[in-house]
Amino acid sequence: MKLSTMLRWALAAMAVLLFAAAHAATSGEAFGAPGAAAMHGPAQKSFLGTALSPASQVYFTGYRGIVSEVYYPVLDTTESVDLQFLVGDSAGTFVDEEKLQPYTAVQTDPRTMSWQITTGNGARNWQIVKTVYADPTRNALIERVTFQALNGTHVNDYNLYLLFKPHLDNAGSGNTATTATSGNGQVMLVANRNTRYSALAASLPWKVQSGTTMVSNGFVAQSDGWTDLLGGAPPDKKMDWTYSSATNGNIAQMGWLDLGSGSGSGTAMSISFNVVLSFDSTSASNAMQTATATLGDDLDGLRTQYDSAWHDYASGLSTQDNTADDEYYLAAMTLKTMQDKSDGAMIAGIGTPWGETQGDGNIGGYHLVWSRDLFKFANALITAGDTKTPATVVQYLFDTLQQKTDCGTAEYDADGCAQGFSRVGRFPQNSWVSGWPYWQGTQMDEQAMPILLAWRLGPSVYNALWPKIALTADYIFRTGPWTYQDRWEEASGYSPSTIAAEVAGLVAAARIAADNGDNARAGSYLAAADYWQQNVTRWTYTNTGFYGSGKYYVRINPASMNNSGSSGSSGSGPQIYEPTSYPDSGQSFLVKNGGGPQDERAVVDGGFLELVRMGVKRANDPTIVGTLAAYDAVLAVNVKDSNQAWFRYNFDGYGEHNDGSNFDGSGVGRAWPIFTAERGMYSIASSGAGSSGTAYLNAVRSYATPEGFIPEQIWTNTVTLPGNWQVVTPTGFTAGAPTKSMAPLNWAMGEYISLLASIHAGRIVDIPSIVCARYSNCVIAPASGQAGVTISVKAATQPGQYMYVTGSTDALGNWNTDLGLPVDPANYPVWSNTVNLPASSSVQYKYYRKNADASVTWENVPGGGNRTLNVPASGGTALNDTVGW
Repeated sequence: MKLSTMLRWALAAMAVLLFAAAHAATSGEAFGAPGAAAMHGPAQKSFLGTALSPASQVYFTGYRGIVSEVYYPVLDTTESVDLQFLVGDSAGTFVDEEKLQPYTAVQTDPRTMSWQITTGNGARNWQIVKTVYADPTRNALIERVTFQALNGTHVNDYNLYLLFKPHLDNAGSGNTATTATSGNGQVMLVANRNTRYSALAASLPWKVQSGTTMVSNGFVAQSDGWTDLLGGAPPDKKMDWTYSSATNGNIAQMGWLDLGSGSGSGTAMSISFNVVLSFDSTSASNAMQTATATLGDDLDGLRTQYDSAWHDYASGLSTQDNTADDEYYLAAMTLKTMQDKSDGAMIAGIGTPWGETQGDGNIGGYHLVWSRDLFKFANALITAGDTKTPATVVQYLFDTLQQKTDCGTAEYDADGCAQGFSRVGRFPQNSWVSGWPYWQGTQMDEQAMPILLAWRLGPSVYNALWPKIALTADYIFRTGPWTYQDRWEEASGYSPSTIAAEVAGLVAAARIAADNGDNARAGSYLAAADYWQQNVTRWTYTNTGFYGSGKYYVRINPASMNNSGSSGSSGSGPQIYEPTSYPDSGQSFLVKNGGGPQDERAVVDGGFLELVRMGVKRANDPTIVGTLAAYDAVLAVNVKDSNQAWFRYNFDGYGEHNDGSNFDGSGVGRAWPIFTAERGMYSIASSGAGSSGTAYLNAVRSYATPEGFIPEQIWTNTVTLPGNWQVVTPTGFTAGAPTKSMAPLNWAMGEYISLLASIHAGRIVDIPSIVCARYSNCVIAPASGQAGVTISVKAATQPGQYMYVTGSTDALGNWNTDLGLPVDPANYPVWSNTVNLPASSSVQYKYYRKNADASVTWENVPGGGNRTLNVPASGGTALNDTVGW
């Protein structure tokens, strides 16, 4: 044998001995830094909650019956991944992970957000029952735990370990774990990252063996407690390591609870105890003091405080004439849980989609603010009778989230701008709770929706905000209708759903402007809104499509706007809003997440229904009805119990892969329950009967988790969509069940409320009435001192010309042709609308048309002058006029 070979063998043997010796030392600093790559917790939650008291800034979630991600001190910042028990037998023949066992999670009553969770392994004869809630007076989470030995076994037949995975200050890496002793002598597991601290304590003492307290800190998959018990080959199922620290890595902490102490006895068949997880942003000492204070407090009294606050909140909600069900209340309370106590922000979802395979590179997840999502579910809370929460949301939107400076050349081209691209009045694509932008895109529907929310809350809210609302309305007026991103955040151009929101937002802003004496702005906003409403079909509706009759709204026309500086720009008048090409051109655009390049006519979605939801188009408009047929043919599927569901759009890659593996930048999108709710809304609008939405409500409810959380996406039956886009549900997954994307999605929870209330009301409750009335899509009942007037006027026009009426009263614009009332050509050559005018008054009025270039042509009234209407004292009247030019 060569000497070099012998030397190599000797060195290798020495390395093995040194490695073994290092691991044999079970105190001091743990080995294996920095540990495995850190991941978030799974996105499907089995429970969640917070104390309504501002004294507690802890927001908790659970996964499969264990505490999962906890957020503190704001809702965008995770502090943990999981807190669970490991259960073994004293003989060391098994160790069970709590989160892998069957579980149930139910609210302790249907009007609170405290939870009772039961986990266990019947074959191994153990069960854990926990009540989980937050301390309403401190930054601490409480678990009231009962461990039960079943079928004649006793508590002392088991070993019970408490395992905690910190994820402090929104990161799994760079955490440090230590064992510390509190001022009262209690041993706690403490962790920190930056200036964020956690402390884990139990009312039971930790096990002591040979004078050593059996607690340990380690690096995940190297020296953590799970690896100690279960990581060997074969695992010894015994706790051997008691490391006092694990510094700057992905860490986990574990303690072995002494079941022979405390209120129970090791020979008993059950034992009850408490676990507290506390947080602080100043010091470990403070976190420990909080844990000590909570453990020493009256936990029953704290639970009563916690539940009473939720009972008070639930009792203030509308019962929808006693049609509201438990899912409705859970939805409202879930949404309330999602409001940050620091500034009123509300996040889109309390987690990270496919979190278990998402690392520190994805720090935002859905626990960020999107003004679109926020509008949807804050609107739902108004419908549910909670106006206080949305009022604070509106203040947050305009005080904190709205941008106040111009910086950067364009989206993602903002060198030197600390917060990235910004424009005065603009709302960022999404942001942290603080208002600091996360992504840099601009979505024009997100500009309009805060205005609509303010308008719905009324003058007491919007008048004080008018200067800020004007900034956003001006931004929409200057920038729209083209959008950098549609509502799916992936494509630029002319989007039906985006334009619907922009039109509605400008109409609402015009009313707010007029109420504040700014008729110039009001007129500008209405002129733009009307032009966009009149042309959205021309801009986004194909007549040469591939599905059905070939006539339908496309998902997006990817053209640029004509005033973008390209050659051929018309430069002035409403033509500046025109696209450089139209949807029959067959322009190609890239469908993100692996969808590939597609002809604009090949991709459809449900965004056109926003034209109805926003009051911009009638439910029976031929373009809406025609698109519905194509939409259903391409994207509708039957799932669980023959319930219908819809995909987001064809060629959607935002979802798990067809083999069931998680989304990783590409995949295959599944069906979204929000589209079932949206379809239920449309059904109500088109039929005029609330009952027509019931089947859709039942379907949405069936897609929820067992606990009632409505997810972002659900599995469908395997199907191939047009373009050979295959959507496969692999073995082990059930059609109609939530995917691993996100549950709950707050938007979906809000839509449940809105649909239930619309069923009860027999109409869509959150259509902006000011918009649908302007475009003759609804009738507003006259207020006291008003009488309704139905207008029908026969007039011949050319394409691109639209009819209006103005006159000597505010409702008709006071002779301002930008403030006049449009009349609708649905029954051309008869144009019609309704308006409420002052009762017992004499009103002068006159018709005019707006031409394609925005010039005005007045009607030729026989004999000259104006027309006169004597408004009755009560009831209504009708105008049947004929116009000559």
